[in-house]
Amino acid sequence: MILSVQVAGDSDVPATELGFLLHKHPDRVQTFPTSQGRATVFYPEAGSSACRAVLHVDGAGARVPRDSARYVNDVAHAAGSRLVVAIGKVFGDALAGRCKHKPDLVDHRWSMTLTIPSVPLRARATPADLFGPLGWAVEVEPQELRPSEWGDSDYATVTLRGLFTVRDALRHVAILVPVLADDQHYFVHEPEIEKLDRLGADWLADHPLREAIVGGYLKGIRPLVDGALGRLSGDDPSPHPTPRSPLRESLAQQRIERVVELVRSSGARSVLDVGCGEGRLLTALAADPGLVLAGVDVSMAALGRAETALARVRGVELWQSSLVYADARCRGYDAAILMEVIEHVDLDRLPRAAHTVFDGMAPRVVIVTTPNREYNAHYGIDVRHPDHRFEFTRGDFTRWCDSVAVEYRYDVEIGGIGDPHPDHGTPTQFAVFTRRDVTATGMDETA
Repeated sequence: MILSVQVAGDSDVPATELGFLLHKHPDRVQTFPTSQGRATVFYPEAGSSACRAVLHVDGAGARVPRDSARYVNDVAHAAGSRLVVAIGKVFGDALAGRCKHKPDLVDHRWSMTLTIPSVPLRARATPADLFGPLGWAVEVEPQELRPSEWGDSDYATVTLRGLFTVRDALRHVAILVPVLADDQHYFVHEPEIEKLDRLGADWLADHPLREAIVGGYLKGIRPLVDGALGRLSGDDPSPHPTPRSPLRESLAQQRIERVVELVRSSGARSVLDVGCGEGRLLTALAADPGLVLAGVDVSMAALGRAETALARVRGVELWQSSLVYADARCRGYDAAILMEVIEHVDLDRLPRAAHTVFDGMAPRVVIVTTPNREYNAHYGIDVRHPDHRFEFTRGDFTRWCDSVAVEYRYDVEIGGIGDPHPDHGTPTQFAVFTRRDVTATGMDETA
């Protein structure tokens, strides 16, 4: 997966200033880990009159659909939503319009050329239909099949030329390339509306194909499409509407409510939320004033948001910690909750994470929730989120739970959360582990 950004300099702004906007120095080759593989940024040309930056993503981290893994496929190479995820990771400041050292550059319009090879042209709209109304001159070079008598493939190198800020150019690519490719490889839910609103604020509402763009970007999910179009047209009176969706929003709430019920039925009086994120579960648990609560997360940014969310709740402790390292502060709680956490751990490190929880923390009760991979077919997706390292089927989850229970002497009960599908089961699966050295009265025999 490749994106090339070339700009022309002038007497006032040399082209090498592009490095400030991208936050990547022209004199260095830099690499970054992303969920789609290793990303490399380098500059084949860096002069005052012309400067070209190239983002290359090797695709090694791209998740290949299980049913096509043994076939030749385009996952590691085609420019679609996977490339956009990498752009967000590597050029996030440029997308957001941030340039700490030279903020005036953000609004500088460059004579610019963008080149994107291997774009799947699966949408009814052409690159000229989508990029042309924004002011881009569009060239499309079909990529031939081999042998050549097979003709052209449905992949092309798309070249865009125009006068734009780097911020706006990347935003156009971030929305329109997934539409062209008819490809959103991750779970599409309400935050995608926020992304459309943020990245398309200055141009999407007036685009002649805005309905097709919104529909393609949101995979035709009607509640999301209607919410996004309502916001773009100004019909929604709320400045920050939260469209109701039968998919993610209700499932997230069901998940929190079910976990709260499981904590209450366990009799736990102290709870550690492992991977607490922004603190939504802790906020719900705080409705029980008798609970002692704590949360840990590897992300300091998430902990900061959790601290803000819990500002009115007294006594909730928060600190940074990781599942793959022992932390004495995490020991001594009645219950440990891992809600939508284990799928973010590399499979080869999952045994270490289990050891940290079941042996190092050794709570009386462990509650785990995780996506059910089989249910993804009901959504028409392969994986729920680009950061998921894996997703268990129901059989995989049962086998993992049974092996953990045997190794660490826990009993386990498995269930589901969300509306069940007759073939795919429930969207979320959960397990409640109870340590075997706990008596029927709930007292720890080893205490």
